[in-house]
Amino acid sequence: MLTSRSTKESFFTGASTIIPVMPGIVPFGMLTGVVTIAAGISPLKAIFMTLFMFAGAAQVSVAQLMTENSSAIIIITTAIMINLRFVMYSASITPYLGSLNLWQRLYLSYTLSDQAYAVSIVEFTRKDSPYQKLPFFFGACTSLYVTWMASTISGIFFGSLIPPQWSFDFAVPLTFLALLVPNITDRPTALAATVAALTAILTVSLPYNMGLMIGAFAGIFAGYFASKRKELYHE
Repeated sequence: MLTSRSTKESFFTGASTIIPVMPGIVPFGMLTGVVTIAAGISPLKAIFMTLFMFAGAAQVSVAQLMTENSSAIIIITTAIMINLRFVMYSASITPYLGSLNLWQRLYLSYTLSDQAYAVSIVEFTRKDSPYQKLPFFFGACTSLYVTWMASTISGIFFGSLIPPQWSFDFAVPLTFLALLVPNITDRPTALAATVAALTAILTVSLPYNMGLMIGAFAGIFAGYFASKRKELYHE
C-alpha cells in the first residue's frame, strides 16, 4: 500500500521535476529580456513588465507590437489571447488540488506556467503517485518562477553582451516541444497536436497572432471529438 510522501518531500520533488526543461527555459528567458530591451523599454520598466506578466510568449509579442507602434487595445488584446490557454490549464488541474484558500489561489494563478502544468498533470494522473498534489504543484510553480525571473532579468541587463551569432531563437520551440512530446500518449492527443500544428501553420499570416489561438481551439475540438469517438466505440 502506497503512503503519501511528506509535504516537504512532495514540494522538492515538484521543484526538481522541472529541471529537465531548464535548458530550454534559460535561453528563452534571456531572449525575452533581450527582446524587451530592444523594444526601447528601460531596464527598470522591463523588470516590472516581467514581474507583472510572467508570460514569455506574451511578453515577446507585446514588445514586438510596441516596436511597431501598435495601439494599446491591440497590444492588450494580443496578450490576453495568447494567455487564454492558462484558463484551460487552471480548469484542468484545479480538481486535483482540493480546497484552496484565497492566498493559495492567488499564488498559483500567478505562478502557473506551461511547464509547471505539464509536469504536474502528468504526475497527478498517475494512479500510483505517492506525492501530495498541492505541495508538488507549489514546488513546480516556484522552481519555474525563480528560474524564469533570473533568466529574463539576466537578459535585460546582460543581453547586449551576447554575440549576435549566438541565436537563442531555438529556445522557444524547443521548450514547448519538450512539453508536448511526452504528453502524446494516445490517438486523441496525437490528433489534437497534429490538427493544432497544421492549423497554426496555415493561419500563421493572420495578424495579432490569431493563428496561435485558432490552432489551439482547433486542436482542442479535434482531441475532444476523438476522445468521444474512442469512448463510443471502445477503441
